[in-house]
Amino acid sequence: MLLTALGAGAFALAGCAKSTPVAGAPSPNANVSSASARWTANIQSVTQSRGDVAQSTRDRSYGSLTWTHGDGSQLTNASIVFTYAGQERFLSWAIVAGSCGTPSLPLIPLSNFPELNISSGGRAQVTTSLPIEFPTNGTYHVDVYKDRQGGMDALVGCGNMKLQK
Repeated sequence: MLLTALGAGAFALAGCAKSTPVAGAPSPNANVSSASARWTANIQSVTQSRGDVAQSTRDRSYGSLTWTHGDGSQLTNASIVFTYAGQERFLSWAIVAGSCGTPSLPLIPLSNFPELNISSGGRAQVTTSLPIEFPTNGTYHVDVYKDRQGGMDALVGCGNMKLQK
């Protein structure tokens, strides 16, 4: 009986004891490192007007974007894949603040985003470094344009970005 009482008392004291973390050990409640965070987007085609004709069409275009930390604090990496059903062979793209449909300027000049060269099969893929700090909050989207001007009238695809930690 004495041993049971001592065991219960030791257990109660252990429950009140404060533990000290071991240096270098991960915290049990730690989130995934911000260095492994990434923004992702599924890109879908948008409705486009076709010249003077009183109609609009939606190409069957689609793709994805992954945006991650780069080699320095002012660099990020972006990888975009886009399958395009339109006639243009070169497309432009940009990362833009806000949600799809928000008319806004790209985070950096459009010339910093390399063009998408559409293959004969309709697919383009680019992986590049961008001179921009990786954001850990906010609302962003990727726009794909049929020209280097980047206007809303040239928009062929858009995807809202989500931060994954």
